[in-house]
Amino acid sequence: MRRYTKFPVYFLLQFLLLQAFGQQFDRADSYAVDNSNEVAALTTDANNNAYMAGVYGASQFLPYTGDCYLLKASPAGMVIWTRYFTGLVQIGDIVVSGDQVLIVGQANGNFSYDGVACGLPAYHMFTMKVDSSGNLLWIKTDDTRNGSGSNLVAGENGKIAVNYKGISNIDNYIEIMDSEGVVLQSKQIAGHYANIVDIAYYDDRVYLNGGFNGPDSLVIDDIVIYQPDVEHAAFVLALDDDFIAEWASVDTTINNRDGRIVAGEEGVYAYFSALEPPFTIVNVLKKFSFDGQMIREEALPFFTTGITLYPDMALAPGLVGLYVNNDFGFNNHEVILYDADLNLLGEMSVQGLSDLYSGQITGCDVGFLISHVHSGDLNFNNEITLSYAGPEKRPYLSRVSFAEPTGIAGAGPGNHRLLCYPDPADDLVNLVLPDSGTGLADVMILDISGKTVFHAGLPLGHSSINVSHLPAGIYPVVVKSADNKVFRKKLVIR
Repeated sequence: MRRYTKFPVYFLLQFLLLQAFGQQFDRADSYAVDNSNEVAALTTDANNNAYMAGVYGASQFLPYTGDCYLLKASPAGMVIWTRYFTGLVQIGDIVVSGDQVLIVGQANGNFSYDGVACGLPAYHMFTMKVDSSGNLLWIKTDDTRNGSGSNLVAGENGKIAVNYKGISNIDNYIEIMDSEGVVLQSKQIAGHYANIVDIAYYDDRVYLNGGFNGPDSLVIDDIVIYQPDVEHAAFVLALDDDFIAEWASVDTTINNRDGRIVAGEEGVYAYFSALEPPFTIVNVLKKFSFDGQMIREEALPFFTTGITLYPDMALAPGLVGLYVNNDFGFNNHEVILYDADLNLLGEMSVQGLSDLYSGQITGCDVGFLISHVHSGDLNFNNEITLSYAGPEKRPYLSRVSFAEPTGIAGAGPGNHRLLCYPDPADDLVNLVLPDSGTGLADVMILDISGKTVFHAGLPLGHSSINVSHLPAGIYPVVVKSADNKVFRKKLVIR
């Protein structure tokens, strides 16, 4: 059963919890890529440098095709370098693997990258890798699988999962590549009526978010996905480490072109627009266990109406973030934040002339980075303002960081390896403290105003705390280890 009802007290608690954790926009920068059509892809490396890519100077027809840029920015937002593609190119996705960057896209013939001739004379897909300075290391092309809408995601041991389309966007191809582009595993999901829109890759398993519109059924190994009686199917599909379909979850939609999926330690998260009787569109976010059990389903806040156009979703430690357009205009975008259990932490607005479609979001050590294009001044949640310098649209990059909670010095971005149970708790709460450092861990429980209501040094491993004296509510739990690593969890006391 879907849980769509929100009460004022619930919103108040979530707002205060958001303030206790101190999420905020702490910077925003605009970049001189004039006449930019889009930010098509955004990612970060281990040093919190950002990489962003997109098309500029193209006609206003989707998918945007033309000259492209690849820009690297420092953690402070300063441009480190910019490289350019010349030709009729679409950027599908970019991902960091180690200290190198992989790019997947499509091209309508030969093109150049940073002055180096690339590509084929025919319409084709390309996958390429550059080093941390933007120098081309290798490029692979394929004119038999050249539809638009490709995705990349990094996995363990330097492996990469990629999703791309066949000719005329018929058939979907899922591949695992090594760091040199050698294909290790491959799977075809056939049919003009099937559309894989996003891919996740975690612990050697691939998770797909897609849509199907009949006319009969979609068969992947032993999994059968039927078209609903009304409209189309939205599905989440899991492939095991042998690339065999393991489980699927199916819902009803109008057109799942904008679905997103991410996977991490806490589980698998899928986002899409569902169709509810009698004919209502509801934007839903679902959490699945790795064996396919749906743990929780939440609707996006009620004031985010209609189908969100080209949203993006990412994970940060213990958090799920979405960046979505909040209306059918150009001046209202939202960062929507959930904890790992899909409790809504809050929304942060980006107001000002931007673009009809949503931008990009990616996780980093300090929170999230968001990126999009703008053609006017932007107001970031009444915290900072980014001035517009033009001409036409320019790409921007902003950071949502996590400031120190009240009363805690040196707190970092948090980590979900801290366990608290039962949750909700009544009298006793059990803590399993991460095995980080030696000696005692500094444990604090805060109330929703940020006031410390419990503070003690506890040994690593298992401990129990009596919380029967605390009123019912939501409490941030913060643990600081002897080596200054910080871990955070939300605890509900009833």
